[in-house]
Amino acid sequence: MSRSIHPLPLLVVALLAGCSSAPPPAASGQADAPQATELRDTIQKPIDKAKSVEGIIQQSHDKQDSQLQDAEGGGSASPASPP
Repeated sequence: MSRSIHPLPLLVVALLAGCSSAPPPAASGQADAPQATELRDTIQKPIDKAKSVEGIIQQSHDKQDSQLQDAEGGGSASPASPP
């Protein structure tokens, strides 16, 4: 008499073997949080510095523009076209 292997017990064993009692490590996601914060801060720092310098440059530009207008006669009037 030949012995045949029944697929149902093998399927049950395979399913049970696939289930593990250990949960996935949640600490690895939390360990990345400080690193992500440091990386974000490192990237953001030069951007913030550039934004602060942009305001200073704009003020300087406005001051020079005002000085030029005063030197030209303080006019907001357009320059006369040549005859």
